[in-house]
Amino acid sequence: MDLAVRAGNGALSVLAQVAPAPLPVPELHLHSAIWRGSRGIDFWSRANYVRARLGLPAGPGIAAELNAMSNSLVGGIDLAARILSGSPDVDHIMLTGGEVFGPPAFDHLSADHGIAYGDGGSALILGRRPGLAQVLATSSYTDPSLEQLHRGHHRFLPAGTTEPGPERIRERKRQYVTAVGTDSINTRNAHGIRTVMKHALADAELTADQLVWILLPHYGHQLLDTHCLQPLGINADRTLRDAGNQWGRLGPNDQIVGLTHLLARDAVRPGDHLALIGIGIGMTWTAAIIRIDSIPTSLRAQAPPLAHPWRNKTSQST
Repeated sequence: MDLAVRAGNGALSVLAQVAPAPLPVPELHLHSAIWRGSRGIDFWSRANYVRARLGLPAGPGIAAELNAMSNSLVGGIDLAARILSGSPDVDHIMLTGGEVFGPPAFDHLSADHGIAYGDGGSALILGRRPGLAQVLATSSYTDPSLEQLHRGHHRFLPAGTTEPGPERIRERKRQYVTAVGTDSINTRNAHGIRTVMKHALADAELTADQLVWILLPHYGHQLLDTHCLQPLGINADRTLRDAGNQWGRLGPNDQIVGLTHLLARDAVRPGDHLALIGIGIGMTWTAAIIRIDSIPTSLRAQAPPLAHPWRNKTSQST
């Protein structure tokens, strides 16, 4: 949660620069922590912990948790945009996320197949007034027939117990893949990601060629290619694949960390169009199309750490 608090402070500092004084207090706050090891303790309000540590006062609205798994924050953009469009009494919505994985329960490198996990937090604030970017369109799609991919043949835990030991993600996936085959999974995934991208681009009145960057989950190369690049018909040059290799899969935070990176390292300009695509186990897909409007220089201090170059030599260096 403290990673979410740190990111939330960064989002509030940016809001202070683009919003008229006094600093507005988000009426709705949605927080995401998808793994049990990132949730602190059970039977407790993580969203209000983050909100309290941010120094936000009591007032109208609600702080709650959002669990669309790794699609929680991009999916949260979709939800927030719909709430803002239909709720005149809500002016600002804050989204926060924070994940910390680790052994013995969740080894960063070996817990899952084709994905290396990292630790990180992110936050953003959506409102009605001009800011860093404008949300032009969103689209979400759900296919509950894929929920068993991460359940396998495992039974539910008995009431009153908690899950012991390491996560058995690989085993549960293997059970489901053996039963239905990879082609069936890939076909349903391709339909989901193509559907949200197609609808969001149509609503934004854009084509995929007009997108400067496409921010995707930080999968390993093979999974990224199979589940994202091939279905969308794009190559990796407009993605943050090489930066994502360094950060790892940050749960629902990948795309917001990526957006922060692009803004902080002057890799986007006002007028650029971007797509943020979230994928959550269960499964859900969301695409959000945004246009960059302004880039405060103070954002440079929020650049996510990188140890190596993040794009190839033919690209402009930053």
